[in-house]
Amino acid sequence: MIITRKWLECYIDLNKISDEQIISALNSLGFEVDNYHNYDQNTNIVLGRVQVVNPIPDTHLNFCLVDTKGELVDPIVCGASNVAEEMYVVVAKPGAHLANGADIAATNICGFASEGIICSLEELRIPKGTLTTAELDEILPLTEDIDIHYENLGTSAIGKMLGLDDSSFEVDLTLNRSDGLSAYELARELANYFNRKLEPLELEDPGELTEYENNLKVVIDTNDVNVAVSANIQLKENRHPLATKKRIWLKMNQYQSDITKPIHDLLAVTTIETGQPLLGYDRQKITGTLKITDNYENKEFGITKGDLVVVDDEQFVELIGVKTNPAYEITNTTTEITILAVNINFTKMRSQQRKVGISNLNLQRYIKPMSSATVNIGLGRFIKLLELHEYLAKVSVINFVKEKYLENDQIMVSLSYLNSLIGYQFALKDVKDLLEPLNFVINEQDHNYFVVQTPAMRTDLHQPADIVEEVVRLYGYDNIIATPPVVPHVKKTSHNKAKVIADLEQWLLGNGFYQAKTYSIVNDQENQDFNLFGYQNPYHLLSPLSQDHQTMRLSLLNSLLTTVQYNNARNLDNVKLFTIEKIYFNQNQENYHASFVAQADVIKSNLTADKLANSYYYMKGLLEGFLTKAQIPLTKLTYRKAQPLPIFHLYQTSEVYLDNQLLAVIGKVHPNLLANKIDTYFCEINLEVIFNYPHKITTFFRELNKYSASTRDISMLIKKTDNYGDLEPKIIVDLNHLTNVEVVGQYQGENIASDMCSLTVRFTFNSNDQQLTEADVNNEYDKIKNNLTKLGITIR
Repeated sequence: MIITRKWLECYIDLNKISDEQIISALNSLGFEVDNYHNYDQNTNIVLGRVQVVNPIPDTHLNFCLVDTKGELVDPIVCGASNVAEEMYVVVAKPGAHLANGADIAATNICGFASEGIICSLEELRIPKGTLTTAELDEILPLTEDIDIHYENLGTSAIGKMLGLDDSSFEVDLTLNRSDGLSAYELARELANYFNRKLEPLELEDPGELTEYENNLKVVIDTNDVNVAVSANIQLKENRHPLATKKRIWLKMNQYQSDITKPIHDLLAVTTIETGQPLLGYDRQKITGTLKITDNYENKEFGITKGDLVVVDDEQFVELIGVKTNPAYEITNTTTEITILAVNINFTKMRSQQRKVGISNLNLQRYIKPMSSATVNIGLGRFIKLLELHEYLAKVSVINFVKEKYLENDQIMVSLSYLNSLIGYQFALKDVKDLLEPLNFVINEQDHNYFVVQTPAMRTDLHQPADIVEEVVRLYGYDNIIATPPVVPHVKKTSHNKAKVIADLEQWLLGNGFYQAKTYSIVNDQENQDFNLFGYQNPYHLLSPLSQDHQTMRLSLLNSLLTTVQYNNARNLDNVKLFTIEKIYFNQNQENYHASFVAQADVIKSNLTADKLANSYYYMKGLLEGFLTKAQIPLTKLTYRKAQPLPIFHLYQTSEVYLDNQLLAVIGKVHPNLLANKIDTYFCEINLEVIFNYPHKITTFFRELNKYSASTRDISMLIKKTDNYGDLEPKIIVDLNHLTNVEVVGQYQGENIASDMCSLTVRFTFNSNDQQLTEADVNNEYDKIKNNLTKLGITIR
């Protein structure tokens, strides 16, 4: 939807209100301004009159002499097809800068001096898409009127006379605010916002005009038309073209105004101003009953059943909102027209619009839920425009073909409800002051309740929440101070185990794993080989089916690897599986365990050949990612070399401890365990450690640290028999600003004793309260060196 400043000034006093303020107002009111255009960018243009036109031989050009009230006439070479003597035109003098970016200078063309140009609409930067085929090749011809006449030749106010000192605002409307497709309703919103008087839109009451009998029968043969009104109108024979200023305004509204079609232009003006599209035909061409139907076919015009059309008996007249049969078009020789104003089911029109794949002035409104009140407003405005432009002779009796007017909604609203939702204390008077200028009617019931009667043009207000929204919109979102809602604390039954399990399932599924259910009975040897957590006294079946199925398992990994081998045997060599089940031991104990395995490539794209190989660190990352989600502090984890078992690779497997409790085992399955020797990594977790961990991290929000961090790297020699995970807590004791510790390098080789290992550790320091100085960081660094000295660790 486009609205222009000069049109607004016809109804609102915009004195001391800038375009920027209008944009801000529209945005604040919920009408987002997508595009703004200032047309007042032409300089040194004047009104001229062509005195002489002489063709230049062997060219399409003409040498013209143009009177601009200077000492001499202006010589101008013009290539337009329509330039003619005694024509009033817009002249850009040498030194002019035009809105399309052109700079005008005196020049010589084909041996003829040319001092300026005669302007076309495109050169004045009227949207090219709104120009007719003829206008693309023509200069702008001006018809003589109250402003365009001989005495005004040479005036530099020609831009203002043509409305070129205007600016436009393109508004993006949400579906519910279809009333904004009426320029006058947008003007109403702005008048209320700026607290300015809104002048009334002039409508004609047909009853006050000369009427004649309406003998045209109109029939509605579809349920998709809600309201329909028709009228026949006799036109005066001598009709002058629409004023250039009005036509330029239509083009600013993205409508292709045509100087040869003034009645069509007034239909477009009505649609823009009121939001009501009108259907117009040559009355003398209609020979039968005019019918609106969706049960009609016509191969010539591509009409199929389901299309909403207007027909004259069986003759196609119009595919509503899309195209009109040229035989019924209004022309300059038309003496009587038939006008239909209809309110249509917008969902029907949406399907019609999707079928044709176009958008125009009428369809933009037909596909939105418009109020039926616009039907009479649109017809009354069109008749008034005909009268104002001296086209109107007589109006027939109005035929109300179908009436289905809906009463305005009556909505009961509680003031306490309104204030509780908004978080602000409005009095009833405040609500009235906000709503009543926009044609809301407020009736107070008691000190708390009031009834709101919504405006006829609004189709989006049906419940109390809609009224609350409207109050906030008009008061201004930015004027309400945001306050946190009061949420009463309700104690809930703890479901910690279920939540942890559900979170782990979602975590692994989200990382591409598939969940499996596995067999829980194994043989004694398997239990010994896969006893990752050192459980004792497994359950033994009293009557096992076989020696291979006699004991309840102590780990999930063995059963999961059986499933992996089953898939590998069927040529599936990139398996990612997990299971979450219980482990039973000590005759009366049970623990929830989770186990997951991954083979080959984590990511493999046949299209791009990209790969991400599986590894110990991938499994470690999955474990730590889940622990973070489960609010377990990663700083409390320690990684230790795993106790040797025949089922995993000894030097690529770790035990993970959480405060000295064995939480998980991560590693690589021994290649001899799988027939196809595919690299397979695993992780098994004792979930009971997570369920019962008392020091989970509390979730809270805080500002991001705005200060720069500092780092220090230290290379240290430690014995190969030492576990760095055990040393780290002692190295960082008594530090105040440490935020992260990371091992970034390991070296064994030249100049390093065979029983020693060099580790490079990066320490990161920062503060949430201040920017740490070099002295602050060095103080922390010295503490680390002192701690290393106390531990007998050599700094390299």
